[in-house]
Amino acid sequence: MKYAFLLYDSRSGSTLLSSLLNLFSGVVVTQETAFMPLILENFTVEEKLNAEGIVDLLYSEPQFRDLNIDRNILLERLTSMGSLTYKNVFDVIVSEYLKVRGVPAPEVLVVKGPRYEFHIDTLIKMYDRPVFINLIRDGRAVYNSKLDMVSVSGLKMSNNIFQAAYEWKKKIRGIRGDSVFSLRFEDLVADSESAVCKILDSLDISAEGRDVSSSQEEFHKLIGGSQKHLHENVRRAPDRSIAVKWMNTLGPEEVWLYEKMCGKELMANGYKLYADPQTSRAAIAALIVKDALHWIWLKLRNIFYYTFVDRSILQKLKGKRFE
Repeated sequence: MKYAFLLYDSRSGSTLLSSLLNLFSGVVVTQETAFMPLILENFTVEEKLNAEGIVDLLYSEPQFRDLNIDRNILLERLTSMGSLTYKNVFDVIVSEYLKVRGVPAPEVLVVKGPRYEFHIDTLIKMYDRPVFINLIRDGRAVYNSKLDMVSVSGLKMSNNIFQAAYEWKKKIRGIRGDSVFSLRFEDLVADSESAVCKILDSLDISAEGRDVSSSQEEFHKLIGGSQKHLHENVRRAPDRSIAVKWMNTLGPEEVWLYEKMCGKELMANGYKLYADPQTSRAAIAALIVKDALHWIWLKLRNIFYYTFVDRSILQKLKGKRFE
């Protein structure tokens, strides 16, 4: 079984792409979970891996619990192995996941989840010629989609223009390499059949593996209750209009400021700049002040939340992923 990893920023269409890839008999796409990064970031020395610690860590993530893997069975299997390595731990998790899904090992397992881009080198060493599918969406559209959207944690997503721009730019700059296959969300919704076919080619899926054996609705059913509200559009055919929805909803000062921060990266990925040079400087200044203060508030709120509510602040600091 070959491995592929889906790399993306949130609200970039990753679940739509997953539902389209999962249609084919030779491909299984996992539900979203950071089970590999969680282990790699919290057990930085392989020799310190232990079954109970791994299980406690994994089941602290709501998305992993949504996989419905029996905790006791997983603990028993890991305990019985004796010596643990990253790879044999991941192999056990994947095998239990496929049992829950009721599917045999596919030609390619596509692992969907956040932060895999930070572990590309490790994953290349661990697996035989893995493919990294890098899904890119216009950062202005990503920012627009995050506005007033509530994440799995119950907190609002990065609806701050500075934070959204910083996160998008970091994703764009951090993903490079011969094993990376890049696809724009806009190209996916414009011609999903052609885009998916190119991915299947990059994954070396056989003719038999391209037989359609599932539906987008079936993949939507797999999404856990904590995430379903984020992916209502997955059950429908790709909507081309959502690619440019941001043009009608973002204010001119938002477009100007976002392009000022990310214009170089936008153009490098084939996106045009639309900022009006006559945009009111007073409106731009007001947005800068408002969102700068808001960003400070977000940092203080997150420190409180991850210290006293979620209690995962040490994990986030270890993994260098503190929002």
